[in-house]
Formats: sequence, structure tokens, C-alpha cells
Amino acid sequence: DMRTTVMIKNIPNKMTDKELLEFINNVCPRRIDFLYLRMDFKNGIWCNVGYAFVNFIGVQDLLVFAKTKLNEKWNMYSSEKILQMSYANYQGKEALVEKFKNSCIMDEREEWR
Repeated sequence: DMRTTVMIKNIPNKMTDKELLEFINNVCPRRIDFLYLRMDFKNGIWCNVGYAFVNFIGVQDLLVFAKTKLNEKWNMYSSEKILQMSYANYQGKEALVEKFKNSCIMDEREEWR
């Protein structure tokens, strides 16, 4: 299996994209080339919706992360959530960029893009 793009699920809602990147980098330093943590901009509070799309540079990088973190508690923000993952429908950085380039995120603050 050569897929490298996953949806990481059950992310604590208070986690930021920078925190998620650091969380991944603690296992696989600088081994992802795309991260999109979906945010909820509508309800007036700053939180994510609990999932993110991540593309790992190589299959081995994804496997290392999965073996280390899959089915583990996040141990952040008093969350009891368990990290889950599934393969994403869109695979690879280019496909993800194409998918999200017209997303509503592009209408938000630049640091959120």
C-alpha cells in the first residue's frame, strides 16, 4: 500500500495547527508536507472540528506515526479522546492542495491558510 495521506480523527477541539504539527514532529520530525486542521469559524469561538488531513512524505513515515500514536489517548486538554486515523479520499500533497484551494479557509486570516 503506497498511500501517504490520512485523516487524523478525534483531535482535542482546543488543539491548534501548530500544536498538531509539533505533536506529529515529536514522532516523525519534518516528515509531513501538508497539514489541514479544519477549524470552526461559525460559532465565535476558536476551535477545531476534531479532524485533520495530513500527508506524510513517505509510507514509512506514516507507518512509524501510526504504530506510535494510533489508538493512544491524546493526553492534552484533559481530553479522553483516542487518536484514530483513516486513509483520506484524496492522496498526495498535490491532490490536497487542489482540493482545498477553493475552501472557505482561503477567505479567513492568512495564518489559518
